[in-house]
Amino acid sequence: MMTAVTDVEITRVADEPGLRTWFDVGAAAAAHDRPADPPPSWAETRAELTRPWPRRVVEHWVARRDGEAVGALSLAMPTHDNVGSALVDGDVLPAHRRRGIGRALLARAAERARAHNRTRLILEVRRGGEGEALMRAVGARAALHDRRRRLPLPPADPAALARLEAEAVAAAPGYTVVGWDGPTPAEHLDDIARLSGRMSTDAPFDDLHWEPEAYDAARIREIDAALAARGVTALVTAARVGATGPLVAFTVLLHRTEVPWHAGQGDTLVEPAHRGHRLGARVKLANLARLAAAAPEVRAVDTWNADSNPWMVAINEAMGFRPYDAWTEWELDVEPATDP
Repeated sequence: MMTAVTDVEITRVADEPGLRTWFDVGAAAAAHDRPADPPPSWAETRAELTRPWPRRVVEHWVARRDGEAVGALSLAMPTHDNVGSALVDGDVLPAHRRRGIGRALLARAAERARAHNRTRLILEVRRGGEGEALMRAVGARAALHDRRRRLPLPPADPAALARLEAEAVAAAPGYTVVGWDGPTPAEHLDDIARLSGRMSTDAPFDDLHWEPEAYDAARIREIDAALAARGVTALVTAARVGATGPLVAFTVLLHRTEVPWHAGQGDTLVEPAHRGHRLGARVKLANLARLAAAAPEVRAVDTWNADSNPWMVAINEAMGFRPYDAWTEWELDVEPATDP
């Protein structure tokens, strides 16, 4: 049960200055909590005003106490699948924590989710952080445990990576590798849509309530355009059957122009019928080489894996990724509205 905090004013962001206030609160909290992380990107955030993320309704809210912006809240609500869920992110300035502001933001999130006919909130919280105590206090359920791993670049042992790549190539003689930077080429849109859709069915979700997502070429184009509007370049490597067959495996790295030293791992998937040929390792290693050529200034790559996904963890650790921090995705039921 969440109780109201009466001396906190929470208002919805309606314009660019308001969004900048929201951003500044989150950036200050992130710098305090995770100083070695890449900083949040204002260019990405500002793009929400002109090109919201495809097929989601997003709301931003700012909490003020005595006129000072002290907390930030966002809700992202899918509009085509998983329409019962609201994805929630919140921050409170360090000097104002443990004063009920996080609880007030969570109450507002539940209120807004209820208004959009959502039945649950989903929040990703760093393990050992102050948000974890709040999740337990409000009765949220730990649904999925994952861990972030970081790969320093240039690699500490390039010879080991070369051996790993040679082994992966030898294990998959019937496949060839293709790749691109930026928007998906037209000839690959349908295959990438098919593979992207499998991410919502094949990746481990443990106890997280997440329904299959439907992807088509139009949705891939929308995502490509949204990334470009945010100054993010997607570097993609895929494996296909033979020289001209369909794509059956792919991996994505994301590089932000505002944070040149860092890249993030996106989706990686191998279709079930083509597993056992080390295609996951092959496309990831080839994409790492693509990143080195396209953005040699990158000094670290981060990836997240569910604790229940030992297969992808094994590939990443063989490549040199090492544990960096741990996170939990929590679910909190939204209580239905009561009649007056």
